[in-house]
Amino acid sequence: MLRNYLAAALRNLARNRLYAGVTIFGLAVGFAVALLIALFVRDEFSYDRFVAGHERVYRVSETIRFPGARPILSDVTPTRVAPALKLDFPQIQYVARLTGLNPVIVRRGDFTAAEQNMTWADPDFFRVMPMPVVAGDPAGALDAPDGVVITRAVARKYFGRDAPLGEVLLIDRHPMRVNAVLRDLPSATHLPFDIYASARAPQSMMRRNEKVDTPLNNTVATYFRLRPGVPIAQIEAGLPQFIHRHFPPNQLGDLVKDGIALQVVPLADIHLRPSTQGAFKPAGDAAVTAAVAGIGALIVLVAAINFVTLMTARAGRRAVEVGVRKAAGGRRRDLVVQFMGEAMVYVVVAALLAVAFAELLLPAFNALLQRQIRFDYLTNLPLAGGIVGVVLAVGLLAGAYPAFVLSAFRPAVALKGGIAQTAGGVLIREALVVVQFAVLIALTLIAFTIARQTLFALNQGMRLDKDQVVLMAARPCTDSLRDAMLTVPGVERAACASAQALSVGGSITNKVRVDGRDVLINISPVDFDFFAVYGVKPLAGRLFDKGRPADGYIQGAPTNPPLVVNETAVRKLGFASPAAAVGRTVIWPFHTELDTPYGSDPERPSQIVGVVPDFTFGSMRDTIEPTMFMVGPKTSYYAVALNLRLDKARIPEALAGIDRVWKRVGGGDPIQRYFVKAFTMRLYLDTLKLGALVVISAIVAVSIAALGLFALSAYTTERRTKEIGIRKAMGASSPDILRLLLWQFTKPVLAANLIALPAAWLVMRWWLSGFAYHVSMAAWTFVVAAAAAVFIAWATVFVHALKVARARPVAALRYE
Repeated sequence: MLRNYLAAALRNLARNRLYAGVTIFGLAVGFAVALLIALFVRDEFSYDRFVAGHERVYRVSETIRFPGARPILSDVTPTRVAPALKLDFPQIQYVARLTGLNPVIVRRGDFTAAEQNMTWADPDFFRVMPMPVVAGDPAGALDAPDGVVITRAVARKYFGRDAPLGEVLLIDRHPMRVNAVLRDLPSATHLPFDIYASARAPQSMMRRNEKVDTPLNNTVATYFRLRPGVPIAQIEAGLPQFIHRHFPPNQLGDLVKDGIALQVVPLADIHLRPSTQGAFKPAGDAAVTAAVAGIGALIVLVAAINFVTLMTARAGRRAVEVGVRKAAGGRRRDLVVQFMGEAMVYVVVAALLAVAFAELLLPAFNALLQRQIRFDYLTNLPLAGGIVGVVLAVGLLAGAYPAFVLSAFRPAVALKGGIAQTAGGVLIREALVVVQFAVLIALTLIAFTIARQTLFALNQGMRLDKDQVVLMAARPCTDSLRDAMLTVPGVERAACASAQALSVGGSITNKVRVDGRDVLINISPVDFDFFAVYGVKPLAGRLFDKGRPADGYIQGAPTNPPLVVNETAVRKLGFASPAAAVGRTVIWPFHTELDTPYGSDPERPSQIVGVVPDFTFGSMRDTIEPTMFMVGPKTSYYAVALNLRLDKARIPEALAGIDRVWKRVGGGDPIQRYFVKAFTMRLYLDTLKLGALVVISAIVAVSIAALGLFALSAYTTERRTKEIGIRKAMGASSPDILRLLLWQFTKPVLAANLIALPAAWLVMRWWLSGFAYHVSMAAWTFVVAAAAAVFIAWATVFVHALKVARARPVAALRYE
């Protein structure tokens, strides 16, 4: 019997090759896209689980609360947290710290790389986080002051082999010895480092001086591993007293009235925990990841709906077969089993094609997302089981309705070639099309909104003129380097800037006194022409002027340098307007030495000479902080990059000239330069990836929905052929018939708009709320999405409708 059912299914598939191909292809494409989305979601929730015993590894995070400001959620802590944890909590087996992302120049012989991502790590780091090893013993590799641990990719890049143990690398001209080699870390990790260097190295080698350690100076990421069998609740219960002992309120100052709080975050949860500062990589978002998973489920739903409409649209072709089987004694149960089996064959074939499509598309998918996602269904039993489970569920649920429709035909009517039609069946098919187009419209609107927000964030939201501006790493950025670049034809302006001004380093926060009040303000050292490079105009007062030497930092001066403040700082300082701030004096301690503890510098006055609009190089997710700009000393801490505005008519010549000057004055280091537009795009890679996923999903939904509507139009026009013949015989013209049929297919699309537009508005309102600055929900995007859906519907059914509308009445009346 099963062989008979299979033979009948294959004969039916061969007899209806076009419709069977469309049905299987639509389902396969939907499955393939949903499968890739599922792999992405699995990857998001698998971060750092490759670390042996990751269940016992935690990172210490910090929350600082200032009055009237949002809490600062920091992934880094003061350096003294780690040794204090080890002393206070015997339940902790190992503690280790990492510094932040630290691009360094690496050399071996004549081979030089532009930069590698390096971090300074405590000797116990690989005891806290054991990682897969190629050679050596990472656990003791960092005990020596000159020890480094590298990845296999770095080993092959510089030594041409996997295990260069004992070999020497020059890291920023300092010799370091390779003591262990790790396997290349998967993309699903929050650690972006290629090189781990011993934190026992001399302080002169470190760009960040670790002697700066105050309650508000967050410098390192702190990790620990619990002893076996110890619940984390014991550590969490002791943290309040730990904070009280080591960070008493009298050390925090009056401005931190609510104090600080420490949290422990499981290693596997770090990626999906949002933070304000200190993250090594952009964090994921569990809610957004769940929304992406929902999009994958919607794609499967659309594909299943398309499958149902295509199967039922061709049901009339099998009416005689059903009648013969029933007349020969076939029971409805037997017919249901047969047709369910046929549906399962279609779904299984589609699933096999989907797996092949996913295999072929995975490299491009990984390139798009910059991931190393694996499709390991042959070795991963949960993944293989999930695929089989989805196939069975879709086959049974999607095949049930067509099977019951086909098996319900009455033999007498079926043997005459007729189709038993019910109003309920027609409504169900139209309802399915409504759901399909609702998904299509919602995805289109979501894609529009993501694109608009991304363009806003990269352009208008930053309030900077970034066209033809090049950012060049230079540590330190000196006056001589800046002036040498100004001699290059095509370079119009040049200015040094600090990491804080460019939002690529931790903030420098100072206590500022104005009118007897103390407030916290960020300090951003810049150069004289910094604002001119980016086209920033003053709202009041003036900008820094090279013709006024006193506008810059002067060592030993009785006053601090003059200041330019942003709009937010004007409000924070309590001034009524930008104009009211100009000429006012603020008193603050300027840190001239890196090892000066917080607040111990003598306080000196500064005059505010100008006010600029709020602008940012940071993410639109974060509010713009109150900031004071000053022309600081050209040290490796206060001046780390050179900003160059180029003449748009001479960009190629200018870039070549910049490279020539750097070879002359760069000390042999390779040049690192980027157009600022490309540089700032790194902040929105996650948004761009999300947008790409939604756009691809929308295209797939459009294709599948069009197939479903194509099937419904074929079914409907075939069923109404005689009715249309009668209408034409009664005097209806072809345009009348065409309008009638187009209106019939427009109604479900309009109904879909009523569902999709409010739903998409709610989803996008929630997503945009995650940005401090965002676009509005423009009415035109709703109109475009609705109009696009109607146009797609018309374009899909137009050929069928036109063919029937132009048919001769005689041929139509003889139909059936």
